[in-house]
Amino acid sequence: MNVKTMEGLAGAGTSISLVSTPMNVAEEAERKGDTEKMKRALSYAGEMTEQAEGYSEKTSQGMKLDAREAKEQEKLRQEELIRARKEEREKLEKQLQEGDGKETEVSSDSVEISEEGKHQAEMAGTSSPAPVESSGEAVYDPSGETVEPSAVTGENVDVIV
Repeated sequence: MNVKTMEGLAGAGTSISLVSTPMNVAEEAERKGDTEKMKRALSYAGEMTEQAEGYSEKTSQGMKLDAREAKEQEKLRQEELIRARKEEREKLEKQLQEGDGKETEVSSDSVEISEEGKHQAEMAGTSSPAPVESSGEAVYDPSGETVEPSAVTGENVDVIV
């Protein structure tokens, strides 16, 4: 929060709370019929009200400064995000360019059945499955959906959990 904003809020609040005293004096003077005292009290109340208005203006100026600073901070944050994205994009493009000259590696997943798993399969009365060879190409059925290689060969695969 800007200093002007804090000062304006505190000053305006204090000035408005101080207006009540001369207003009470003016009301009492009016009841007694003392017009001179009433005029002086209203004069003091008017001064306090003007002072509160001045503080109110100071608060408005401080709030405008706060808004401007917040806008500048947001703009800086956006610029930094844009710069970071550009750097990341350049880094990725550089990696892609370096990768174009090299032969791409093909990765594949493999499964190894532990000795304990083989032992459990023997106990259950099933034999360990034969390794499946994959050509790495997707296989499609007549409807255009991908299918498992076992579905192409017509084999059934049982999974024991």
